[in-house]
Parts: sequence; C-alpha cells; structure tokens
Amino acid sequence: MRYLRSKFLHVDWRTNSPSKGLVRSGPDGDYQGHALAVSNCWWVLRRAGRKHLAQRNVKRERNRIAAVAGVKTWFGHRQVSCIHPGARGGHGGQAPRLSRIGMGLGFSFLCLIGSAAGKSKDSAPPSPDQSWSPPDLAAHQAGLQNHLIELPSNIVIDSRKIYLLPELIDIAQRLNPETKIAWQRAKQALAAVGLKEVTYYPILSAAAAAGYTRLFAPLPALKIDRAALVRAIQTGGSAQSAISLQNDGVLHLDVLAQTTLSVKWLLFDFGERDASVRSSREDLLVANLAFNATHQKLVFEVSKNFYTYNTQRDAVRVARSALETASTVSEAVEARLNTGLATQPELLQAKQQLAQSRFDLEKALGSQTDSLVDLLVSIGLSPSVKIQITDSFTGSLPTDIETPVNQLVEHAFVQRPDMVAAFASIRSKEAKISQIKASYYPKISAVGSVGYGQERLSLGGLGTFDQGAPTFGGGLAVEFPIFDGFFRHYELFAAESELGEANSQLQQSGDRAGREVWQAYTDLHTAISSETAADALVKASVDAYDSVLSSYKQGLSTYTELVTSETRLTSARNALFQSRSAIHTAATALALALGDLAQPGASKPDPGKPAKRSR
Repeated sequence: MRYLRSKFLHVDWRTNSPSKGLVRSGPDGDYQGHALAVSNCWWVLRRAGRKHLAQRNVKRERNRIAAVAGVKTWFGHRQVSCIHPGARGGHGGQAPRLSRIGMGLGFSFLCLIGSAAGKSKDSAPPSPDQSWSPPDLAAHQAGLQNHLIELPSNIVIDSRKIYLLPELIDIAQRLNPETKIAWQRAKQALAAVGLKEVTYYPILSAAAAAGYTRLFAPLPALKIDRAALVRAIQTGGSAQSAISLQNDGVLHLDVLAQTTLSVKWLLFDFGERDASVRSSREDLLVANLAFNATHQKLVFEVSKNFYTYNTQRDAVRVARSALETASTVSEAVEARLNTGLATQPELLQAKQQLAQSRFDLEKALGSQTDSLVDLLVSIGLSPSVKIQITDSFTGSLPTDIETPVNQLVEHAFVQRPDMVAAFASIRSKEAKISQIKASYYPKISAVGSVGYGQERLSLGGLGTFDQGAPTFGGGLAVEFPIFDGFFRHYELFAAESELGEANSQLQQSGDRAGREVWQAYTDLHTAISSETAADALVKASVDAYDSVLSSYKQGLSTYTELVTSETRLTSARNALFQSRSAIHTAATALALALGDLAQPGASKPDPGKPAKRSR
C-alpha cells in the first residue's frame, strides 16, 4: 500500500523506503542507502497526507535526506531499526514492526498525558485585586440548592394552635441542628471507645496469592579424590583431605501459590490498653456532657427569645396606646385653638408628637418582627412558618429563690456540665499519661498461622518437582521498643502539659460558674425590685397624665406639662413590661448557671400551670 508523501517523495509503508526519484547521492545516481532511521519513520508518519506543507518545504526535505544519508553507516549494522527497500511487496522484518508499534504507543501515551494535563480545572485567582469565580462554583451552587430543597419541612406546626413556652422548647430540641451536631459528636466519642476496646480481641486475617516467585541457593557437589582416599586408608590417616565440596550449579525454588490464615493476639502490655480505654471513656463522658450543655443552652436561648418577643409585643401595645394618647392631646389642642385658648405653635407641636407616635409604632412593629424571627430560628423553624405563640408566662420557671447565693455557687460546682466535663478531661489526660508510660515496657503476643502452599523445586539437570502441602506455625512474640528517636519522651511531655492545661481549665470553669451564678442571682432580685417600682410608677403616671389632661382642657396647665406627662406614662409602661420579662429571663439564666436547666430525667414544666409571677 503506497501513500503520497508529496509530489517529490513517495513512501512505501511496508518498507518505509523513499521513491527512487529523490533519494540519490553522487554522480552515478545510485541510491545512497538502504535504510531509514527510526526518527525518519516517525517523521514520515507524523506528516503523512499533508500535501501543501511538502510543496512549500522541498528544501527542508532535501536537507533531511542528506542527514539520513550521513548516519546510514551507524544504522546499517542494526537490523532491529532498519528496513530494506528490497522488501517492497512483503511485510518487512519483525523488529522494525515492533519498533514502530512501540513508538506509536509511546507517542499516544504522551498525547494522553498532555490532554489530561490540559483538561485540569484546578486553578486559583489570577490576581488579588478583584473577586473571582471558581470553575466549579456553578455546579456546587446547583447542588447546594438541591440539598436545601431536600431539608425537612415545618409540617410539625399546627397553625391553629397557640403554643406555650414548654411546647416551643420541645420542638426546638427535636428540630434545632445544634442538638443534632452534639448528638453526632457523642456517637463519634462512643465509636472511639469501641476502637480502643477492639485491641483486647485477637486479629484474624486471611491472605491468598498466586503468581511466580523464584528463590535460589548454591548447589554444591561432592568430589572424592580416590588416590588420596586410598592412601589415607592405608596409612590410617584422616580421609577429610580426600573429600571436598565444589560449586555445581544453582538450586531454584519457585513459589507458585500460597494461602494463609493468621492470628495475632496481644496478651500482655503492662496496662497500656486499659489506660487507653479509660481515656476514651472519659472523652465519651465529656461529649455526653457537651450534649447536655447544648440542650441547656438551647432551652435558655429559646426562653430568652420568647421573653424578648413578648416584650416587643408589649412595646407595640404601648406604642399604640401612646398613639391614642397623642391623638387625644392633638384633639384637645385643636379644640382649645378653636376657642382661642391655644396657639398655632402648640397645635403644630401636637401634630409633631402625633407623627412621632406613628413612627414609634412602626418601629415597634419592626422590632416585633425581628424578635419573632430570632425565636423561630432558635427553635429551628423557618421564619416564614405560620405559628401562634402565647403572650403569657405560663410554663416558665419559678422566680422566687430563697436559697443563699453561696449555697447556689457550691451547687453549681458539682452540677454544671462544663464543670463535670472539665474534671473528666483531667482524668482523661491522666489516663493518657499512664498509657504513654506503659508503652516503655514490652508487649507479649501470641501468633499463629495455617495455610496451604504450592511450590516447585528445580535441581539443574536433575529435573523439577512440584508439590503442594499444608503449612502451619505458632509461638509467642515479644516486642520491646528500644529507641524511637525520643518520640515517647516528647509525647509524654506534651501529655503532661495537657494535664496542666486541663487543671487550669477546671479552675477557669469554676471562676466562670461563680461569676455567672452571682450575676444571674443579682439580676433576678434587681428585676423583681424593678417590677415593683415600675408597677407603682405606672399607676402614678396614669394618675398624673389624667390630671394634667383634664387641667389642660380647662386651661389650667400648659401644653409642655401635658406632653411631659404623656412621655413619662409611655416610658413607665415600657419599664413595667421590660421588668416582667427581665424577671423570667434572669430566672432562666440562673437555672442555666446552676446547671439545673433541662436536666436529664427532670419533668418539664406543666403548660397548664402558671409560673409564680404571671401577668
């Protein structure tokens, strides 16, 4: 089969020889050589079929042929890389064909590597002065959108029901992702304990292999010098000098197949495993206590947001009342203006106060919406869910605390999850130190194996022998680390430092617990006293406002006095509602500081039973 290289050069792919019209050298016009180099073959294959390039590069082609003629002598003696032009019409030698196949495979492999490298999507921002869109950003955004669609919906909410605080807490404990995260971490710590306990069990493994592995050993031959042996016998001397061993070849042992069932059982390690298990169990206790602490913090957050939401609803009521009051004042000023008892500036100030009251109402409504969103998010619900929430403190914690604060602090030291977790962390670090110290001693293990093997023995000219037979073995193994580059030394040093850190963290947790108990206790009593004062303030403000309004209508009080009493009444009402919410918030904070909030096994507040203080 002949392909057209160009109008000047024809190449036979079977022999890879150029046409007689081009490859010539010397005055006699004989062919310069009978072979082309492997590089020439590759060049021809690469440019086969490209007619227009051959027409514009005749000079380059002639130079190339001259170079081929220059190295003819070197290639002429290597039949593996040459092709004789006289083979035209046949299939050529086997070696050139293998050479072409190898070069083709190598070239394809290089192209594949270049293509894979060119398709790499790994990249970084080209410059630091502007934002950048990563290559896989769109795919990840689409996947994230699909993932969010698969999240559970809010089907647990009954839009016709009015939910109390204990019911909201129960929903939060089931839906909030923080409790699920803490739960998964506790399960991970439990799995870590199991990973440490498995070291008490034997390790059983099976292996099978089939292939060919050749081993060898020198094969000696026994040589006897008969004359020396006869003399030794006759003289009664030693016959050792007449007998010698000489190298007579090699003995080959071929492993063809092997199956093995092996067992290893650590019997004694001077308490290293026991210390490791104790450390992991203490870590499990820390994770479990963190799970309880997460529930306590969640209950506090939901309760605080619940009280804040109700406070904002009270603020809306106060703002609406202030709007009504401002409207009444504006009407009174306008009536007095009509009778000539008020001035135009007073009327304008009254309208300004009315507009300010409308602004305050809208602002209060916005704050109410924000507080509702915070409450729903803390529960684990979508802000768009429709839910009705009670506006009373029913189901809240009791607010009358008669226990002395010093006893409350002592109670918090042994009840709070973070305090117990800090102590468990100390015990975990102590067990870790014991584990490292035990690693300095030897370990004793029982080992054994049973299997079946297929082998072949070659004895030179004596033939080969194939045989399969069972294999087995067993014994005791002692492992004694002597030197490890001071690894255990520094590991022990780090563990002792971690123990010191854990002791300091326990002290820090104790200081924080005492401070939080004192602060919550003080806030509770302050809020209770503030509520009593705010209640009296509201009553006095209502009486003062009614009196000033009546006096203003009669012309006995000024507009400034009326506006001042109106502003004080609004402020007193807000203070009353805020102090009531602060009482329950402080009581919940005190329960959190004591570690009594959402205790395991504790009964939840009865939704139908009102708190000690209710509105």
